[in-house]
Amino acid sequence: MARPARGGRTTCESCISIDVRRWHREGRLHADQYFSCSWTRGGEPSGRINVRTECGEAVLSYRAQNWGASEWKSIEQRVPIAWTACHLGGRRPWFICAVYCNGRYCGRRAAVLYCAGELFACRRCYGLAYESQQETPMRRGVSQAQKIRMRLGGSVSLFEPFPEKPIRMHWRTYLRLRARAEAAEHTSNWLTMQWVNRLKRRRELA
Repeated sequence: MARPARGGRTTCESCISIDVRRWHREGRLHADQYFSCSWTRGGEPSGRINVRTECGEAVLSYRAQNWGASEWKSIEQRVPIAWTACHLGGRRPWFICAVYCNGRYCGRRAAVLYCAGELFACRRCYGLAYESQQETPMRRGVSQAQKIRMRLGGSVSLFEPFPEKPIRMHWRTYLRLRARAEAAEHTSNWLTMQWVNRLKRRRELA
């Protein structure tokens, strides 16, 4: 279900995924729940699964087609769910990656599982990278600053004033995000200037 990225590893963002934290927030982890998840890409359907929750696991039912293959397969995959205690009380759910990778059972806890083949598995089993890992250092700083601006309700433009603090956000959180965004912009600008200076020196020596 995932398409390999050009010139690099397949990214997490290019795969459909399931997030146990989101299911927990939506109250979907109780036994005997039935629901479906669907995804689109470019406005077109890119995947759909049906989910049935049982005691301590989720059962995924879907059809899978490997990249480049013409036939679809009907898959039923059981994904164990574990719980750990939180420091301030309550419990946190985890998926257990129940696939075999290189002949060995994984068994890792993961909040998100990705479908880059026939089964949903953790990103380590599929060798997935985040898009930011394949960006240049200059572009990585810009992307980080843009994401923070959008999280605060602003636009992706770095030329616009920095977004104001959202009403329900703590000042400490806002100031931390603003400092992170400003540091990312500063690093990106510095790297850009270094790149420009190197181009100038090459032209002078040519």
